[in-house]
Amino acid sequence: MGKKILIVTGSPRRGGTTATLVKWIAEGAFDAGAEVKIVDACRLKYKNYGCAACYGCQNSEEYRCIIKDEASDLVASMPEYDALAFATPVYFMSFSAQIKMVIDRMFSLFKISPEKKSIEKAFTKTSFALVASSGGDSGSGLKLLRTTMEAIAGFAGQRLICFEHPFAPGPGGEIDEDLRLREKAMDFGAKLAK
Repeated sequence: MGKKILIVTGSPRRGGTTATLVKWIAEGAFDAGAEVKIVDACRLKYKNYGCAACYGCQNSEEYRCIIKDEASDLVASMPEYDALAFATPVYFMSFSAQIKMVIDRMFSLFKISPEKKSIEKAFTKTSFALVASSGGDSGSGLKLLRTTMEAIAGFAGQRLICFEHPFAPGPGGEIDEDLRLREKAMDFGAKLAK
């Protein structure tokens, strides 16, 4: 049986660079035998945008955000996957707000006890991946995204692999005909599936 991969994409622009990269990566993973699910964080129905800092998840037995909405269901399912990828354009040196809303809700996948000085994690097998595109070079925004995702994966006790696309075209730019980039993205998808 192939690996289960979840890709959470967070570009508000439909059909743009991030969506194209995700399509190619998913195709490469699927061709390598993986089961791939893509969720668009921009289209989820939210009752609350981001974490409400209510700590309800910390007082629950479940690894789940207590705010009942589509983001809660998505986040609760994450530890079931073999690989979890976040796909985002660089927006002002960071994730898009849509991806950040989902990531903040991941607080519910950890039980943090300052009294016991312990952290319990829902993740036992899930590797993490970052798919990021930027209009600029590989410095600044892409570097900051990578550093943040490395910290998140490390906090979960898991590894991170990255696919970065600097100098991506802006709105109206086309990458559909970039066969070398398509091959690179499909190879990354196959790597996720291993």
